Amino acid sequence: MTAGVLMLCALLGLHTTRAQTGEHYFPETGHTVSGRFLEYWNANGGLAVFGYPLTDPLQEGGRSVQYFERQRFESHPENVRPYDVLLGRLGAERLNNGAPPPAGTPVAGCIYVNVTRHNICNQQGSAGFLSYYRSHGLEFDGRPGASAAESLALFGYPLSEAYDYTQNGQVIIAQWFERARFEWHPGNPVPYQVLLGRLGADVAPPTPPTPPPTATVSRVKIFLIAVQDNGSSGKLVGCGDSVVPVDVSIEPTPAPLQGALVRLLASKSQYFGESGLYNALYQSDLRVDRVVITDGRATVNLSGVVRAGGVCDVPRLKAQIDETVRQFSSVRSADIFINRVPLANVQ
Repeated sequence: MTAGVLMLCALLGLHTTRAQTGEHYFPETGHTVSGRFLEYWNANGGLAVFGYPLTDPLQEGGRSVQYFERQRFESHPENVRPYDVLLGRLGAERLNNGAPPPAGTPVAGCIYVNVTRHNICNQQGSAGFLSYYRSHGLEFDGRPGASAAESLALFGYPLSEAYDYTQNGQVIIAQWFERARFEWHPGNPVPYQVLLGRLGADVAPPTPPTPPPTATVSRVKIFLIAVQDNGSSGKLVGCGDSVVPVDVSIEPTPAPLQGALVRLLASKSQYFGESGLYNALYQSDLRVDRVVITDGRATVNLSGVVRAGGVCDVPRLKAQIDETVRQFSSVRSADIFINRVPLANVQ
């Protein structure tokens, strides 16, 4: 498995989020993404498309920019969303260091782009650069999938045909776009056969890592169930139950939401201490993959196995997770997923 695939697989790792300030610290590179750049990173592909941050925000040409492994984010506050963040034309910048590639002629089964006179094709049946181009894009319209305009905004026009390209002494098939270099790795698992070149790493200025954020929170609430008390102890949920907060200690952390969820999911006792409160999650095996809060909106990704003790346990465990997420003043709304399924749809 290549280093690029290992990096993509690391998407399931835990990162540190400063929930109160909308910041996300990446210990892998020692840099923080925050504010509008973090929102943009999350909404448009995250780690798989942009890679890890290689710098903190910098000032270049009077503008705030930030370098990632595969891109450079540029702040344009004078523009309306989503154009207040633009991507650097790193493919064009890197390609222009050499002789311009020859134009192509239309090829059957491919997209021919008249603007630059180059094709976008697949390399192996329905897999390759064309499928990747069509399935990725910046999120403009809120609809599933990537439109042609969204793909163009993310990658730009093709600047070359696909050709044999030497990388680290190995010859691979590659194709240059205005904002990316596509690389074909047929020996990788199917989702990772097309990888994006690390163009940001090629041009990012040397920047020392910053220290991780200081731990600040050591007590949070987790939520448990008072069974069949008809809401007399807390918010009415499930089969005439209450969901009830309980104060607990956690390891000091700048990411209390993540810490609270980890604490909740780690409890494997059916009843909590001497309180008599019921834990509908005690049979489940769930882990926290990712927690990000941006502009008051929490996005929580959990994965693993949900085991309910009966029909009433499903609304109970949903309430435990949801209320644990929403306890923080920094969370105005929450999108919670288990194995990529919205919490509300979990059976």
